[in-house]
Amino acid sequence: MKLRLESFGELRLIDPAGRPAAFPEKGLLAICYLRDRDLRDGAGSEYPRSALARFLWDSHDNSDIMANLRKTISRIQKRQTELGAELLAFTATGVRVRSDAFSGDLFELADPEGDDALGRLRRLVAIFRQDFLAGLADQSATTRQWIAGQRDRHMAVLVDALKTALPAARSREDVSLIKEAALRIFREAPDDENIRRILLEAYESEGQLEKARRLFETSRHQLESAVDIGLDVQALGEVRKIFAGSRPPQSAAVPLIDGGVRVPGPLPRLVLLPPSGTDAIGALPMLSEALIEDVTIGLCALNTVSVVAPHTAARIAHNADKAQLILRHSISYVLDTRLTNRAGSPALFVQLIYAGSDEVIWAERFSLEKYELISHRRDIARQIAKELAGQVRRHETMRDAFEGNSAAYHSYLLGLRDIKRLALPDVRRSRKAFREALQHSAHFAPALSGLSRTFLVEWLLTARGDSELLGLAEDYANRAIVADPSFAAGFRELGVAKLYLGELDESVVALKLAEELSPHYADGIASYADTLVHASRPADALAKIERAISLNPLSPTDYLWTAAGANFALGHYAEALEQISIMDDRTPADRLSAACWAMLGDMKNARIYMRKVREIYPDFDVDKWLSVVPFKEQWQKEQYREALRRAGF
Repeated sequence: MKLRLESFGELRLIDPAGRPAAFPEKGLLAICYLRDRDLRDGAGSEYPRSALARFLWDSHDNSDIMANLRKTISRIQKRQTELGAELLAFTATGVRVRSDAFSGDLFELADPEGDDALGRLRRLVAIFRQDFLAGLADQSATTRQWIAGQRDRHMAVLVDALKTALPAARSREDVSLIKEAALRIFREAPDDENIRRILLEAYESEGQLEKARRLFETSRHQLESAVDIGLDVQALGEVRKIFAGSRPPQSAAVPLIDGGVRVPGPLPRLVLLPPSGTDAIGALPMLSEALIEDVTIGLCALNTVSVVAPHTAARIAHNADKAQLILRHSISYVLDTRLTNRAGSPALFVQLIYAGSDEVIWAERFSLEKYELISHRRDIARQIAKELAGQVRRHETMRDAFEGNSAAYHSYLLGLRDIKRLALPDVRRSRKAFREALQHSAHFAPALSGLSRTFLVEWLLTARGDSELLGLAEDYANRAIVADPSFAAGFRELGVAKLYLGELDESVVALKLAEELSPHYADGIASYADTLVHASRPADALAKIERAISLNPLSPTDYLWTAAGANFALGHYAEALEQISIMDDRTPADRLSAACWAMLGDMKNARIYMRKVREIYPDFDVDKWLSVVPFKEQWQKEQYREALRRAGF
């Protein structure tokens, strides 16, 4: 019999007689690491000594860690001689693992026994009963990062195996196996609704629903205890506690093949292009475009890929030289989409392309039958996340908010389409669609946040006269947060409502939470920047709006308006005018243009823009306007008052 390496639970080597065999712990860790690299790079690959040393000790002192490695190699070679087996082979500059010299659970994971789906799942459940390298001591930061990535991958493998085995489960023994696998995943992801549903069905089939209830209740209490709150998440102070300190840790440096160290660079950028070149008819082109935008917003929650915002994606899709724009904006991956309609069956064809080599990485065709949109949205999100996010857990690639009734989702897409037009009839049509979505699913967070936005937009379009609209916007934003505290759009709408209500501190908190929940959600970050301008923090606002523009480089007018406002507050009047000059529609910024020219001493231009404002708003009054616009500090109002008076208002 061969020596056996056990890596799940306690890391140890077992001799042919079944007894633990002494071996340097760093040596066993090196075997696990190199075995993983062999699976990715090919068996027998040699790995540089210097890179292995950096992985094991995580130090930039090259002479120190190489001395540590030499001592460890000496102990390993001595012990291998005593065992009569060479597990690690060393050359003058490299090291490789001798996979033929031992067996172990890592081999069983790579090629689990059992030809059928249930047999494979049974083997994986046995392996994953304990965490990978759970008993390992004295870990470097790089080692911890690698172990965490391996555990994420193991859970993804188990989720895949469970999904494959589910249709084959027939007997009581099969159901018991399904339940055990789901419980193992539930331990890592207690908020995954798919796993909770599988567990509920398994317990129900065994007549043990009360056990399921107690399990879920215990999980909920543990979560509440961890964040020290009750169930009322409407109060913004309590919501703040939920997400305090929720930022992911900074990535550690990663060793390279040549022995150097790579400091993590910017995230790869992904753009999802809306469908083009279609022979589909009816509402499908609009619905599918809204669907792609919705997938984009969902993927913004990932911390492993930077998602280009829908506005820029649409501009790229309709540009004659897409390749040049993709290169200019440093986009790594492109999801190209096209509608088809074969034999009366509409479908969405997608292909994921690596921009660097124009290589098609993955392609799929999804049905667009009316009530299948929800399931195919989840499939698209899952497939893209699998290709680009790697080890991100499955349930993190999907938003629980999109779990509900597919008819609700269909109505939501219609509402999303209409709200973009910024005209009262469209806004009210959008509101009707969102209300229909809520009739199908009363706690559908996207529709609740969509309703909030319709009231905000109507308040703006009707000259800000009806305070009841702001109250409704705030109410529906809070309802969206209660329905799904992980849904960034609810916090965005709450933050905007709080801004217009003059509650600037609460607005900043809500929009900060929206950014933490969805760090690549360009529209949310732009709203955060706008609030920071009004909160008399223009330097912070400028940094935020520049971040939003980097995510949505072909920016909407309101982004540029916010950037101009931040520059104006900082006294950067020429820069503010430069932002205004690249707006598609500069008319809304005429008042700000007049103020900027006046502060620059160019009275001719200041008067030109003052007269343009007077043509549209003949009764404009500076003091009345400043009494409505929320600014936290008086200096900002005085700056605007002086500039507008100089311009002739």
